[in-house]
Amino acid sequence: MIDSLPAVVSDVFGLFALPLGGIAGEALKALLKKRMEAAREIMLAEISRGDIRFSETDADESVAIVYRYLRAAQEGAARTNLRLLAQVLSGQARLGLIKADEFLYYADILTSMRRDEILLTGEILREWNAAEKLAGDNTERMRYATNRAMLTLIPNVFDDAGDFRANADGLRRTGFFLIQATAGGGDLFGPSPLLLRLSKLIDFEAAGT
Repeated sequence: MIDSLPAVVSDVFGLFALPLGGIAGEALKALLKKRMEAAREIMLAEISRGDIRFSETDADESVAIVYRYLRAAQEGAARTNLRLLAQVLSGQARLGLIKADEFLYYADILTSMRRDEILLTGEILREWNAAEKLAGDNTERMRYATNRAMLTLIPNVFDDAGDFRANADGLRRTGFFLIQATAGGGDLFGPSPLLLRLSKLIDFEAAGT
C-alpha cells in the first residue's frame, strides 16, 4: 500500500528512471535524466508546502496525475509550467480532493502557456482581487484590473498596449478570461469562473517569477 503522496511520486519517477535501452543515444538519455530530476525536485517541493490529505483511495488518481506530469516534463515543459502543474496536485491534496480528470483538464491548458501569458494571468487576478472593495459593478472592476495590469506589465513584459491586448486576446483559448468590449475601443479583461476556481489551487503570480 502506498501511504503518502511523496511515495507515489517517488514510485512513478522510479519507473520512468528505468534504462531507455539502445534506441536512445547518450545525449538523449542525459537530457531526459536532467528533465526528470528537475521535475521531481519541483513536484516534491510543491507537495511539501503545508498540510496535505492523502488516503489509499487517492493512490490511483495520483499515479495518473504524476504520469501526466512526467510526460509534460519529458516533452520539455518549462519549469514555470511544471511548477503550476505541481501546484494543482498540491492544491488538490490540501483540499482532500485529488482528481485525475480535473488535473488532466488543467494540464492541457497550463502546459501550453508561455511565461508572459502566465504573468499576465497572474496580474489580472491580482488586480481583480485588489478591486474587490472598490465601488462599481463588474465592468468597473474589469476596467481597473485591465488598466492596472497594463501599467505593471508595460514595458517590462509587453512592448505596448497593442502587444498586451494581443496576448490577452490569445488567452481566449484557455477559457481563463471574461472579455468585454468597450464603446471607446479596447477590451476589458477579468477572470472567468474557471480561472477563479483554479486560483484556489495555484498561484500564477508566484509561479511566473
